[in-house]
Amino acid sequence: MKKFLASLLVTLMFLLPASVNGTMTIRDYAAARHSRFYTGSDKNFIGALYDFSGVGYSNYGTGYWATLVSDNYFISAAHYHPAIGQTVTFYATNDPGGASYTYTIAGGTKIESTDLWVGWFNTAVDASIERYPILTLPDNADYTGLVLYNYGKQDIVGRNVVYKVSLGATTESIGEVAWYDYDNNDSPSVGGDETVLQYYDSGAPSFVVYNSSLALVGIHWLSDRSTISGDTLVPEYYDQINTVLDAKDQSMVAVPEPDLQWYAMIIVCSLWLNRRRRSSP
Repeated sequence: MKKFLASLLVTLMFLLPASVNGTMTIRDYAAARHSRFYTGSDKNFIGALYDFSGVGYSNYGTGYWATLVSDNYFISAAHYHPAIGQTVTFYATNDPGGASYTYTIAGGTKIESTDLWVGWFNTAVDASIERYPILTLPDNADYTGLVLYNYGKQDIVGRNVVYKVSLGATTESIGEVAWYDYDNNDSPSVGGDETVLQYYDSGAPSFVVYNSSLALVGIHWLSDRSTISGDTLVPEYYDQINTVLDAKDQSMVAVPEPDLQWYAMIIVCSLWLNRRRRSSP
């Protein structure tokens, strides 16, 4: 009960009006390192090895986020998402002057009681834009300790570490949350890349690196804007989201636990060696 009340307090704090511009806080922010679209010659973007093209932006009002998970479908936050009839733009590279593609939102729906909102376009998004797989682990506790790449307002990227997964709630939604704090004491350490969410980061994604590519874990939902942040844990609602995507005969792609394939190989090798020993004279 104490954990639930603590989560509820955090969410109520999150819903207070923002007094700043809503840009995600990064401990040692440097545009050359953390801004996806920085154009200076000293650019050393922490996400340079990964594909952020599937993170779309709807430039209406204070701006809204859309993370592509199939040809026509994207995920955002139920409490803060682009509206039907508005447009979303995706950039194919980390160059703001490069190719971009804009699509009109044809529909959308909230996923049960959660803060997830799934929207769709009538037109399939260009093939050059990334569709993100979902990292699905055997147990929610397995997400603890994973390093996240957090995407935020003004297209900046920082990092943090999941310290627990538990229930979160507001007056409008309830769901499983991947929590990460802002204490400069993460394990593993993310140093000056450490993040805490601000108001207009809502609906943007958090990724982990799986097989050298990005896999979606969370959609920004909660924050006290100073010490703690929380994302709706997308894998928890994998089946419910796919039920929506099925209307266009589409589905998200699940990727297994990191290193799970190595464990499988070890098991196979062990079985093979045991058989060799049994068959030996």
